Amino acid sequence: MEQKNSFDLKTVKVHRTMGATILEIAFVILAIIVWGIAIIMIHRAPDIVATHFDASGKPDSYGSPMGIIIPCVITTMAAVACMVVAYFPRLINMPFKITNIRQVKTAILSVRVAGLTLLLMVWAIVHTMLGMSAPTPIPILAVTVLLILEIIVFSIVGYRMKE
Repeated sequence: MEQKNSFDLKTVKVHRTMGATILEIAFVILAIIVWGIAIIMIHRAPDIVATHFDASGKPDSYGSPMGIIIPCVITTMAAVACMVVAYFPRLINMPFKITNIRQVKTAILSVRVAGLTLLLMVWAIVHTMLGMSAPTPIPILAVTVLLILEIIVFSIVGYRMKE
């Protein structure tokens, strides 16, 4: 006779742990550093900067350095959302059905790491647009690849933790 899994993700309560606190402090510190760099670089930037790149990596649009703030704010909001969603695991979308508490912990760690990586994306955007004499999208692509690899790794690890 097959026993039905009684695990209910909606009833999981997330409590603060030392690991979570460390990641959240790292997040705040990284956010302050990244936004400090962004503000300094925007202040020092010339009046016109590359704001978009074509498929070959060459700048094809130019504008005010203030225009860079918009993608940075949106990316930071996504990073903050990741850190908040970690406390509501029922909202975390994994590519498999979460059936045990170990998978919940993996999903929570996944979104926290994604939040930190999204802050790195803010740095990559600012560095690409304002920090290079010859802008190239390589920093943005590198952080994007890192984010995709994190998703793949956490998905595989979480899937393997099924009962």
